[in-house]
Amino acid sequence: MLDKFRIVAICAALLCGTLASFAVSSGYTSDFPAVAEYSALEPPHFEISIRRGTLHLAGHTASSEHENKLLQAAERSFSEFEKTTDFRPLGMAPGQWTETTVSVLDALSATRSSSARLTSQALSIRGVGTDAWPGEFQALRAALQGPVDLDVDVVIPDAAIRVADLCARAFAAHQPGTVSFDESGTTLRSGAYAALDRTISLAYACRDSTISVTGHTDSSGHESWNQRLSLARAKAVANYIVARGIARERLIIIGAGSSVPLADNATRYGRSLNRRISIALHNSVGAEQNQGSLFLGRQVRIGQFHELNLE
Repeated sequence: MLDKFRIVAICAALLCGTLASFAVSSGYTSDFPAVAEYSALEPPHFEISIRRGTLHLAGHTASSEHENKLLQAAERSFSEFEKTTDFRPLGMAPGQWTETTVSVLDALSATRSSSARLTSQALSIRGVGTDAWPGEFQALRAALQGPVDLDVDVVIPDAAIRVADLCARAFAAHQPGTVSFDESGTTLRSGAYAALDRTISLAYACRDSTISVTGHTDSSGHESWNQRLSLARAKAVANYIVARGIARERLIIIGAGSSVPLADNATRYGRSLNRRISIALHNSVGAEQNQGSLFLGRQVRIGQFHELNLE
């Protein structure tokens, strides 16, 4: 019986050691909010974000050699940027993962502000490009191996285009994705960060815009609780946006409770649609008259709402 107990104890210790080894940080420094741990059952993915002189690399890596190549590419193409990483070497990345992620990173050197998300089957890129972007994008397409669905929306500023028109066009095509919280709580789930990062990329590009973040709930529970919960969730989203480099003064935080339903609260599916975050960008009076690139002018007008469902 004692031997059996020792065997169980040893196995438990080994399992804890293995799980602890999954969360390996290979970066320099990071002041980004903590993201929920990746699951070993989660499909491999890799994310890159470029904002305000900071390059952030996060996701599954194939090997230490893969991580070294990424860091070398980062030094080569973003020598003056602060660099943070959150590598997850689960040993489950596809064989072509090293070359593909490095190619994506190289291509993003032709952007001013951007984010990219790569999975084994798809590549999504959002951001603001330079005149070198078309050539870099063609090189990236040639480097991709196997069938990969491309979803790319990179805006190249043109001095002849009004700031308001350029930003409105980019945000109208924006599909941020789902923001979800722990049930009845205010802790963002790991899947929410990628969705918010895509929105932050555009908010940073249109840097003089004002951003409203509105929390909504379903009609379950007392309305006073729904009001507090919706406001707390909106604040959690706003805190993440601020931590990613957006000035807090640009944010308007609203808790709407269950007062603005999208669907019937009598059904489970309807309630799930009503639990959401609404994000909108607004401009100041006269912004439509400004000319120049995304980084010039005063506030831009983006009046289109994007509903981010909460699971």
